[in-house]
Amino acid sequence: MRIYKCLNTNQFSEGNYTLAPIRDEDKYDILNWRNSQIDILRQQEAITKEQQDYYFDTTIAQLFEQEKPKQLLFSFLLDDKLIGYGGLVHIDWVKKTAEISFLTETSRSQSKEIFISDWINYLSLLKKVADNVLNFNSIFTFAYDIRPNLYIALEASGFKETSRIKQHIKINEEFKDAVIHTFYFKRLQMRLAQLNDIDLYFDWANDTLVRSNSYNNEKIEYTQHVNWFKNKLNSNNCFFYLFLNETNPIGQVRIENLDNEIIIGISIDKKYRGKGFGVEMLEQASENYLNQNPTKEITAYIKTENTASINLFTKAGFIKTDSVVQNGFKSFKFKKTKDK
Repeated sequence: MRIYKCLNTNQFSEGNYTLAPIRDEDKYDILNWRNSQIDILRQQEAITKEQQDYYFDTTIAQLFEQEKPKQLLFSFLLDDKLIGYGGLVHIDWVKKTAEISFLTETSRSQSKEIFISDWINYLSLLKKVADNVLNFNSIFTFAYDIRPNLYIALEASGFKETSRIKQHIKINEEFKDAVIHTFYFKRLQMRLAQLNDIDLYFDWANDTLVRSNSYNNEKIEYTQHVNWFKNKLNSNNCFFYLFLNETNPIGQVRIENLDNEIIIGISIDKKYRGKGFGVEMLEQASENYLNQNPTKEITAYIKTENTASINLFTKAGFIKTDSVVQNGFKSFKFKKTKDK
């Protein structure tokens, strides 16, 4: 069995299912599956045996020599028999994210029950690779909207639709959406803020990016901050959620009842931006609040030019409901309620 250098465990099993580093002996089965299911793949034309041989001899072989390869591919076995293949592709080793690739044997993909079962078991094993071994933040699928059974398997496995690209591709003379489903691994610990966090919050509040995205751009004076922080900390209408990665403070989410509207805001320490923590922070904080207040809805106001926050809140399950002018700025209004 070939070994990936970045994995301290290379074979993963659960029940009768196994993931093993992709085997050279499986290349022609994979070739046949890809050519017979070309419509669901980002593959333009049929692959020849010569092309498959070259791909395995070069691209695949090199994966086992690299410390941080761009993809980790596996053979998927049931009772030691090959039934599929796939893995983690387009790996971002900095953000610790990867796209999921998976293809089952053609006849198995034509049975709804078998297809869903294969996907659920495959995703369970792949989570072990991404979470337990690689300590990734998230994994996602990018799929054309032609396989509703895939969404059943993804949702049963804890994945959520995080993006949809309308009419992305033309298949059989009909335009179809591309849909992204994401699974976020919990990497953060959450607690309520305490008085000794006052300086930490002061630094975050006066961060240049935070001030520019805020509806009040003025720098905050320390005395003003101390009074504000103490009042909010003692208020029953304000929840300060502080997030840590091990012992390192990552950022904060504030949920507050203001004029009978539940407003949410987030800020992330500049050292940890772009690492995929924001979605988990919003999800954990809003879930905690809505579990305690199940009839409430949480509102976010975001300036229209703040595309990073718009994408962040969308991925965290907030729905854009309106375009408004908030404090003199053109803004979008987002809402989130408790999942039914």
